[in-house]
Amino acid sequence: MSNLAIALRTRFERLGELCDLEQAISKLREAFASTADGRPDKLRILNGLANCFLTRFEQLGHLSDLEDTISRLTEVVELTPDEHPDKPGRLNNLANSFLARFRRLGELGDLDEAISKHEKAVVITRTGSPDKPSYLSNHGSSLLTRFQRLGEMSNLEDAISILREAVELTSVEHPDEPDYLGRLALAFETRFKSCSNPVDLERAISGYRKAVELTPDGHRAKPSRMTNLGDALTTRFQQLGQQSDLEEAISKHKEAINLFPEHHPAIPDCLNNLACSLSTRFEQLDKLDDLEDAVSTYRKAIEPIPDHHLRKPTFLRNLGDTLLIRFKRLGKQSDLEEAISRLRDSGRLTPDGHVNRSAYLGSLGSSLLARFDRLGELDDCEEAISRLREADKVTANKHVDKSGHINNLGNAFYARFSRFGGLSDLEEAISSYNRAVELIPDSHINKPTHLSNLGNSLLFRFERLGRLEDLEGGISKFRKGLELSSNGRTDKPRATYLNDLGNALGTRFEQLGELSDIEEAISMLKKVIEVTPHAHAEKPVYLNNLGAAFVARFERLGEPGDIEEALSRIREAVELTPDDHPYKPTRLNNLGGCFDARFEQLGQLSDLEEAISVLKKATVLGPDDHPDKPAYLTNLGKSLKMRFERLGKLSDLEEAVSTHRKAVEFTPDNHPEKPSRLSNLATSFGARFEHHGDRADLDERILKIKEAVELTPQGHSDKPAYLYNLALAFKARFDQLGDSSDLEQAVLQFSRAASSSTGPTLVRFRASQSWILCARSCGHSSLLHAYSVAIGLLPQLAWIGLSLTHRYNQLVRGANVVREAAAAALDAGQPKTAVEWLEQGRSIVWGELFQLRGSYEELASVHPDQANQLRTLSVALEQASSTRDRLVSLLVERSRHVERPLEMSLEQEAERQRMLAIERDRLLQAIRGFPGFERFLLHKEFSWLRASAHSGPVVILNAAEKRCDALVVLADREDVIHVPLPNFTRARSGALQNALGTLLGNARGMESGDREGQPAAPERVRWESVLSTLWTGVVKPVLDALEFVTPGVLSRIFWCPTGHFTFLPIHAAGLYGSRFSEHGHKISDFVISSYVPSLSILSPSPNTDVRHVGGVRLLAVHQPHSDGQSRLPGVHLELEHVRSVIGNSDPQHSLLESSTGTVEEVLELMQDSNWVHFACHGVQDPENATESGLCLADRRRLKVSDMLSLSRPRGTGGLAFLSACQTAKGETNLSDEAIHIAAGMLFAGYGGVIGTLWSIGDSVAPRVAKDVYEQLFGKGRATDCRDAARALHDAVERLRKSNASFVEWLPFIHVGL
Repeated sequence: MSNLAIALRTRFERLGELCDLEQAISKLREAFASTADGRPDKLRILNGLANCFLTRFEQLGHLSDLEDTISRLTEVVELTPDEHPDKPGRLNNLANSFLARFRRLGELGDLDEAISKHEKAVVITRTGSPDKPSYLSNHGSSLLTRFQRLGEMSNLEDAISILREAVELTSVEHPDEPDYLGRLALAFETRFKSCSNPVDLERAISGYRKAVELTPDGHRAKPSRMTNLGDALTTRFQQLGQQSDLEEAISKHKEAINLFPEHHPAIPDCLNNLACSLSTRFEQLDKLDDLEDAVSTYRKAIEPIPDHHLRKPTFLRNLGDTLLIRFKRLGKQSDLEEAISRLRDSGRLTPDGHVNRSAYLGSLGSSLLARFDRLGELDDCEEAISRLREADKVTANKHVDKSGHINNLGNAFYARFSRFGGLSDLEEAISSYNRAVELIPDSHINKPTHLSNLGNSLLFRFERLGRLEDLEGGISKFRKGLELSSNGRTDKPRATYLNDLGNALGTRFEQLGELSDIEEAISMLKKVIEVTPHAHAEKPVYLNNLGAAFVARFERLGEPGDIEEALSRIREAVELTPDDHPYKPTRLNNLGGCFDARFEQLGQLSDLEEAISVLKKATVLGPDDHPDKPAYLTNLGKSLKMRFERLGKLSDLEEAVSTHRKAVEFTPDNHPEKPSRLSNLATSFGARFEHHGDRADLDERILKIKEAVELTPQGHSDKPAYLYNLALAFKARFDQLGDSSDLEQAVLQFSRAASSSTGPTLVRFRASQSWILCARSCGHSSLLHAYSVAIGLLPQLAWIGLSLTHRYNQLVRGANVVREAAAAALDAGQPKTAVEWLEQGRSIVWGELFQLRGSYEELASVHPDQANQLRTLSVALEQASSTRDRLVSLLVERSRHVERPLEMSLEQEAERQRMLAIERDRLLQAIRGFPGFERFLLHKEFSWLRASAHSGPVVILNAAEKRCDALVVLADREDVIHVPLPNFTRARSGALQNALGTLLGNARGMESGDREGQPAAPERVRWESVLSTLWTGVVKPVLDALEFVTPGVLSRIFWCPTGHFTFLPIHAAGLYGSRFSEHGHKISDFVISSYVPSLSILSPSPNTDVRHVGGVRLLAVHQPHSDGQSRLPGVHLELEHVRSVIGNSDPQHSLLESSTGTVEEVLELMQDSNWVHFACHGVQDPENATESGLCLADRRRLKVSDMLSLSRPRGTGGLAFLSACQTAKGETNLSDEAIHIAAGMLFAGYGGVIGTLWSIGDSVAPRVAKDVYEQLFGKGRATDCRDAARALHDAVERLRKSNASFVEWLPFIHVGL
């Protein structure tokens, strides 16, 4: 009967059928009962029965079975003498029973009994016994268990040594070999987790894998061995980040679960391991399904096991950790509360001194910290620090979890610092993070997170103490963390590290003003948003950070799109953040700042009201002791002051002063924001002084802003603003008291602010303007220097990385500076300086376009690599700028149905343009470091500029407030011919411009673009009066200075007008009427006039041969039917004249004609032709000059901005004949920038342009075109676009002498060479 029981038990061990085990127990009970006392086999039967009870306990977990086992085996061992051959086996079985009870109840006495009995079994077993490996393996396992309970390293080392011996003594293919290999693998894995030696982990995986391979399918131990392998593979993934390890681990766990019979006691362990792997995969791939499956699986693992189960605390802790992860992902407070509850249960079930207690302490501390971050309860933070300190204390230095506990302790100190601002907490955080980083190798999956935390703490210390090395150190840590995360070896989504680095770069931009930092920051933060799901708990954080970066760039560049982006992102962040969230006030504060910024840009009162409402809510929600409270107060104070300035409510001003005062009081002296808050307080004192005139407010203003300046290090990007405010304060006190020392101080501080190498360009430019006004008012010796600084800032103000429209908008701010500067230079007797400044400060955008199309031969001859790089960058930058402007135009055209892809393309092109501009700026700085290239692509000196007058004198006409002058440049003369115009003033030039408007209004009552004139109405102002004033006051003095006194000897002359002069018909000046019919009374009697927007447009180019010896390819573009304009009957006649002339000329000349008249077709044909003739409507857009253009098919225009995309190299020459209205009429607010169609053609590469100052008659245009082309394409003549000026001169003269009215002949002008 006992033999049958043995067979049944053996079959159970092979197949796992519980009925076999029950039958075995039944048979052994019968055998034991039927065997007389004293018989030798009685003990053998009792031992077998006890072992069956132990096996059933392992299957069903009934404690009564285990108690029966221990009771019966104790009796068996006591009755068996030591010399008996079965004694070692019986000791071994009793030891296993004690070990099982320890694992069930956790009593250390049971564990000690197990170790003692195992050891004795090994000792009394003879060498060579086949049972020796089994006893050794069990002894090693019991020692391993004691290490896992108490953490004594000697137990672990002894366990590994004994388990190794067991494996070595086991013959190959022995049925127990897989069991011994698995136990040794577990010991290696345990030592890896304690000592972090990767060799141990590889040994563990190898052992587990071999154990699984040697275990036959169907064996009851197969599932356990598979899940052990899966657990080790998950651990290796956590170290090395190999995704294949994690996928195999999940696969092994799932396969193992499927192999276990239902209700098997090992299933909870296997479920726990599977859940751990799923949670790990979620943290890697951010798939929410994995997280939900992990939580569900942990719950299944916990459900069937009682509290006294040894593994229950571990399962509870794992569930708590995963619920915390889900809280951080989804933000559900219930998950966080359950996590803390589960972790407290885990701690309650984990005895003091248990090796796993540190893991419980670490998890509970992290959960409490998360609740503190969410709810702001100080008790949670204090308990978190206490728990994490204890976890650090009880964890050995080489334990795999040590760095994690220290890192979390750093998080707790960091959180308490963020809430209360105590520097000691920040120092503790940095110290903890440093320790964590040092303890963990680069290959560890948690290393990027530890680096990120250290970087953030350094960033906070920088923001608190202003030490630049902390900022640089933080960025360095972030970059390394991002680099380590690039191959997927990270426990957090890559978005976390991109966000951290993006924030740090934004901070460095605010400190140093490097545009590349904010561009990289925005690029990274955009990527973060793109990869973060909408429901992610961190989404509001990322949105807020991206919005703040857009605000920073807006404050620097003023791009309207940036403030709209900022508002959109931060508003979404606020909406996603509940009111009781600790970061809600910060996000409200940022949103209020956005509304403020938009109000300052657009002036809409609703934005200001919204800002104040939002900021007041932020100050209410933010507790007084919160370190960010001063920031909320500062922004609220600024908004209140702005509302006072807008509406004049004194209560707003008083509240602004009070609010700023509180902000300063709440800010520690060593805080980097202290200067900013002092400056804002000073500004509010200034506003109150201006309202009340109380001297005390003025003195307070100066005192506070002085303190701000003194606290701000040199090179800080805010320093110029504080200096500017200090200068304004001194100027205000001078205005009140008249103390000249205050005026001297104002000039000094204005100069320091304007001359700074850092800080927003707009702030420095405003400072330069104020410097100029101060210096002019008192005759200060620094006046010319002030003008020089202001003019030098203009190209930065209209930085090439901005959109074309925005660049021109920025230049409006300095519209008069250059002309007044030239006047000041002339007052000082420096006409060359006046010419240089007029060239440097005018046509800035066109001049930069010229630079982009340069060939850089001189640079290439010495530094060919840099020249090639510059050419590549310049081409790319021009293309990016052109593409961006084209996209802007498309958005305008489709404003009623804007397409998101178009907006995204515009954003991408804008970013590309800015980055290329930054890279080009850096390259130029490097080139200027080469000997001989210090002035490379900077403004030219007069000695270079005068070469532009190679084809005739260039006359610059300058109209300033107190004087008007003509400056004549000759190629062969080293000085400037200065012709003062005492009988002409700026006021008179403005009056003449108004008179022209009246004359044109009276002369024509036409629809937009109609080229046919109407009968003249009675005139109160006469053309003769306007033109005679120009003759006597401007042109005649210039001709006399040039000694052009012989009528009929026609010289070329190039007029370069500024200001109001740009709108006056200088080319038609003269005395008209019957009394002056003889030669000698009009400009046309002495010179052939052309206009140029700058000297540089005439500068000699590498291609000096502009004669088209290979033939002219003339493109003719006529009015298309779908232009949406009134019909122009004269267009057909005009084109017939053009066809006739070209047809009768040299056969090598050819005519191309536009068929569809679309913008795209015309641009393409312009590339294939070298001359172009437009006969259509033209429009000068008064709202946006760059939208001015020629009316083509589909109601679209060939705009000034489109012309920038034409890649015609300079020097290719060719004529652009613009037989359309207003093609050379500029923008009133930017007269010196020549934003009109003719200039666009000139800068697109055409050598000369025939254009019109205003509308032209449809019957006149064909006559002028016919005369011009007949003269240019006459027989025997080599066609040269430089002859166009003479041809137009002659054609207009013929038209004038045919009794045409002024309005018919006067509009036609020549521009260029």
